[in-house]
Amino acid sequence: MALIKQFGLHWPRNQENLDEIEDLAGHKSGIYVLYHGAMPVYIGRGAISSRLRSHAKEGSKKGQFWDRLSWFVIGKRETERELESLLLEALPFYVRSLNKQSGKLLKKLQVAAPSRELYDVALPRLAPGRRGR
Repeated sequence: MALIKQFGLHWPRNQENLDEIEDLAGHKSGIYVLYHGAMPVYIGRGAISSRLRSHAKEGSKKGQFWDRLSWFVIGKRETERELESLLLEALPFYVRSLNKQSGKLLKKLQVAAPSRELYDVALPRLAPGRRGR
């Protein structure tokens, strides 16, 4: 049985796409991510279509902060909360700035790293350099 039954990634926020989600997902429950550009700013769960419409309404607190969205219909509803927590825990707090809560994974399952030593790693250049002409 698949964990994710249906999904859409990085859809632009517009009326046509919100209508399409309502047609595809209907009142299905799942997880969604709101982005400002490529940066996630909010992770939520619940009835996907109605929650997204609520966040997109004029005057919504979150409405002015997002322009893209991803959505996921989850096969087993009882796993939604744990998946939402996983996503919230994986992201730094400042990236999910609009969330009021943090993830709540069971602390008794957490395994601590045997060493806290951090190696200094030089990051590679992301864009290829210009070659001499």
